Amino acid sequence: MNFRFDWLSPRIVLILVALVIPMSVVTIAHSQEDSAAPKVSPIYPIVRAPLPKGVKLDANVYVTMRDYIKIAVDIYRPEKEGRYPAILSMSPYIKELQQWPPILTHSIEAGNTPFLVSKGYVHVIAQIRGTGLSQGQYNYYSIKEHQDGYDLVEWIAQQPWCNGNVGMLGDSYFGMTQWLVAGQRPPHLKCIAPYEAKTDIYRDTAYEGGHYGGSFFSQWALDTIYQAFWPGPVEGKLPPANFIVDILSNPFDGPYYWERSGWTKIDKIEIPVLAMTTPGSSHSQGMLRSYPKIKATKKLLVLPNPGFYAHVLLIGSRPLNEYIVKWFDYWLKGVNNGIMDEPQVTIFDPGTNEWRYENEYPLARTKWTKFFLRSNPAGPATKPPYGLISREGPSENENPDTYMTPDEREVMSRQPVIAYSTPPLTEDLRVWGPLSTVLHGSTTTRDTTWFVHLGDQGPDGKIKFLSWSNLKASLREVDESKSAPGNPFHPFRNPSPPDPNKIYKFEIGMKPIFHTFKAGHRIWVQIQSDDAEYQTRLHTVYNAEMLPFPGKNTVYHDSVNPSHLLLPIIPDAPMIKPVEPPVSQIRWPLE
Repeated sequence: MNFRFDWLSPRIVLILVALVIPMSVVTIAHSQEDSAAPKVSPIYPIVRAPLPKGVKLDANVYVTMRDYIKIAVDIYRPEKEGRYPAILSMSPYIKELQQWPPILTHSIEAGNTPFLVSKGYVHVIAQIRGTGLSQGQYNYYSIKEHQDGYDLVEWIAQQPWCNGNVGMLGDSYFGMTQWLVAGQRPPHLKCIAPYEAKTDIYRDTAYEGGHYGGSFFSQWALDTIYQAFWPGPVEGKLPPANFIVDILSNPFDGPYYWERSGWTKIDKIEIPVLAMTTPGSSHSQGMLRSYPKIKATKKLLVLPNPGFYAHVLLIGSRPLNEYIVKWFDYWLKGVNNGIMDEPQVTIFDPGTNEWRYENEYPLARTKWTKFFLRSNPAGPATKPPYGLISREGPSENENPDTYMTPDEREVMSRQPVIAYSTPPLTEDLRVWGPLSTVLHGSTTTRDTTWFVHLGDQGPDGKIKFLSWSNLKASLREVDESKSAPGNPFHPFRNPSPPDPNKIYKFEIGMKPIFHTFKAGHRIWVQIQSDDAEYQTRLHTVYNAEMLPFPGKNTVYHDSVNPSHLLLPIIPDAPMIKPVEPPVSQIRWPLE
């Protein structure tokens, strides 16, 4: 490729050269209606990672959108000239960071660029409008982002280095944009591969259970706004929209969230989908709730759970990347590699450390089983040995369990507020899929939230938490027409504060799990009305809602009010066939 700089002013040339390390080559591409790239005034020089052998970078190429806003993209190509299929990854995160080790920041989520390029793909990483070096205004998954994705896909398909076939890849924001762009149906988008990509901005991000998630969302929002301003002024780039105010002024589900959520676009997706998730994550509940609704060709890969480091697994696992490339090879290169001959669903069970194929999700042979909260003759559920969990429901009245709110002291000391567990299991118990907790409870306060955590307690007494969720009492209404076993659907639109001391039924959908509880282990559940990891210690509005102080919350478990877990028990069945490499080689921690 020949790079021309004669049309650039000396000042812009100096600025652009400062944006990349000396070994990188800078080019600004523009369509016919462009006359020049935007002027940029970086406060700090942008330091890029060295390019691996065999990778060519076209840095900071500007692509003009339908409204003439210019989006900055980095194009990583094989050194050998040719026409290749392309992978698009787009988010507000700093694109120049994407080639550094992912342990540096969770914003490095675009995928393993060197591996993709080495396998004959062009990787295009776009920083969406109003962020980084892109023009326009950032506005948190607004319709303009969806349309920009469409325009980027179609622009990529027309480039001389592209064979006209485009896919998408990425984690978190890079994954969530895929639902939105695929819903726009750009003609040259042939498949997507969303990884840890939640589908519901209200339920999965801002207001899980109807309760504002201050811990994650507040931190994430400020970090993302900071990235939007970085690296400094850009001609035509506006300050981000105040989406924090938008979120706080929309405490109930509605049009603001519907526009920005993938679940409202799922039925419009017509191209193949490779959905990848890890159990228990904040992304998994929305992804797995939406997966059955995908009408297009699809596959589901349930991975080992790396916790906070899901992005490290995506970028660092060679077997995982080999599988992703196998997916793209089939749909973008036409390679008949057998991937579509494999069963639709592949699941890793950390309880057995084994992979298994299944034909569908949720599994058709699921036995939905109630595990009831029960009184313990040894004492109340507020102190050891805590309450019991049994498959047998209460046949008579049992004393309820009561705790005072706010319960911050116990929560901050990591002590259970109230808890229940089964006796040691006599045999292995496979629990795979969506699950829920049904509480019959009351409160003396204006409102409250039930936080529920489920774990596996080993013979040594240590607890490995597997799932959690919460539900605000005033938003307990369930839409049965949109619900399924283990997946109660709350409209979150019609708050109805509970009457003091009145018993209500609260159906709390939990994060799906794929875990075998081993014989000798216990199923453990703890309940509280505060959670510092979810909402931080600064939650003044919630404290105001929990007045009068002190409050009293009560969990009932008698024959009239049978509080229980609803678990997806999976009976043994013959193995379809062994899971083969590369999937069977995916491990966490990385090997």
